[in-house]
Amino acid sequence: MIVTTARKRADALSEKAKSWSSQLNSRFIVRSDTSVQDLINTYAEDVLVVGKARETLYPKEGSEPFFYHPNSAMFRVKQFLRTGYDPLVETAGLRKGMSFLDCTLGLASDSLVAQLAVGKSGLVTGVEANQTLAYMVQSGLQSWQEGGTEMLDAMKRISVVHDHHLSYLASLPNQSYDVVYFDPMFEQHLSDSTGIRGLKQFACHDDLNEKVISHALRVAKTRVVLKDHYQTARFQRFGFNVIKRQHSAFHYAYIQI
Repeated sequence: MIVTTARKRADALSEKAKSWSSQLNSRFIVRSDTSVQDLINTYAEDVLVVGKARETLYPKEGSEPFFYHPNSAMFRVKQFLRTGYDPLVETAGLRKGMSFLDCTLGLASDSLVAQLAVGKSGLVTGVEANQTLAYMVQSGLQSWQEGGTEMLDAMKRISVVHDHHLSYLASLPNQSYDVVYFDPMFEQHLSDSTGIRGLKQFACHDDLNEKVISHALRVAKTRVVLKDHYQTARFQRFGFNVIKRQHSAFHYAYIQI
């Protein structure tokens, strides 16, 4: 991957872009008036464009770019603050002061709702296997400015860890978190959202296995929660209790510790 600036205000953004390239062990390239596609053609690498308000990652294959956005979380946050209900919060049994480990962070939509549920006294950690995605989402959570104060404060409290969920779970002591959560990235999980389409090509697609679930059961104090397509075999394979939702392609399920 190479790192460059947006065309507009390129000089003012160069130090910020250089900092990103250093953090991500990538080359910084002076943008000049070169298009992103020309940069991809020249270097045959993904291109991370650092702008004033956001960063955008363009894949070298030329498909959908990735940038941070709360995605569906903004609607879910409004609904949760209004009603006190969210299907993930209900399935996980989240309450103020609890700890929540999101093993498949993505755009942090689930982590954001969880953080609101556990409050300032709670803890939410999100694990992301792709280093660039982890850094971009972490930056986005800290710098996003649209939405109410309660949501923006919650975004800043989410801790992002760059690691594969298996190695991170294996490193944790027994009963480290109240709830361990998975929402694995598979084809049937992807909506038509631009943010999700951009995420797909960079996200970790590793399947869940017995070793992962075993560690999750060891690390969790109360529940391990899985969000998956309603037709998935994983619910039965790993012994999850399914909370069926009418007219929804996705169900939440849990294993009680």
